[in-house]
Amino acid sequence: MKKVKQKSVVPLYGVAALWLLRAVTGNLYSGGQIVGTIALSLLVYLALRLFFPDRMVEEEEPAKKPEAPKQAPKKEPAAAEAPKSTGNPELDQVLAQGQKSVAEIQALNDAIPDFKLSAQIKQLEILTDKIFAYVRQNPSKLGQIRQFLDYYLPTTIKLLRQYVELQNQGMRMGNIDEGMKKIEEMLDKIIVAFQKQLDSLFESDVVDITADIQVMENMMASQGLTDKKDF
Repeated sequence: MKKVKQKSVVPLYGVAALWLLRAVTGNLYSGGQIVGTIALSLLVYLALRLFFPDRMVEEEEPAKKPEAPKQAPKKEPAAAEAPKSTGNPELDQVLAQGQKSVAEIQALNDAIPDFKLSAQIKQLEILTDKIFAYVRQNPSKLGQIRQFLDYYLPTTIKLLRQYVELQNQGMRMGNIDEGMKKIEEMLDKIIVAFQKQLDSLFESDVVDITADIQVMENMMASQGLTDKKDF
C-alpha cells in the first residue's frame, strides 16, 4: 500500500456553477462582467479549497510481474573424447577407429525408426564395442581382428548408410524395396559373424583355462585331495 494525494473536485464544481449562474443572470456580456467573474471565481475557488482540501488516500501497489527464470545458455554437445593412449601407436589408431565406428553405428541407428532393425543394430554396436574393449586389454590379439577392422566393420557401416538413404526416399517400391530387404536379411548373418569374431578372441583363453584345470586336477589327484576313488 502507498499513499497518494487525491485532489478535491468541489472547488472546480463551485467555479463551474458560478460561471453558469452568471451566464443565466446575464452577467457575462461585457468585458467588465467577465473580468469580475474571473476575480469572483478565484475567490470561490480559494474559499472552497479551505473547506474541501486535498486528502491523502492509500492505494494498492500494482502486483509486480514475476520475472521469468533466466535460462542457462545452451551447451553444445561435447565431442567424444579420444581414447587414452596405450603407448602402442598401432593399437591407439585401431581403438580410435573403433570408437569412431561405434559412434557412427549409433547415429545410423538413431536415423532408423524400425523397431526390429534398430534392435539388431544395437546388438551390432554392443558386439563391436566389446571386440575393441577386449583388444585394448589384450593387445596381442590385434592381428586377429585385422580383417574385421579392414573389411567386415566398414562394409557393415556402408550397408547401414545405404539403408538410411533408401529409407529416406519415403516409399518402398521396386528397387528401393529390394535393396532394403536385402540389407535387412543380411543383418542376421552379420550379427552371427560379429559374435564369432568376439568368441574367437577368447579361444586361447579357454585353452589356457583348460590346461590350468587339467594340471590342478592331476596335482590334486596325486596328493589324494579329490573324492575320486579307483575301483
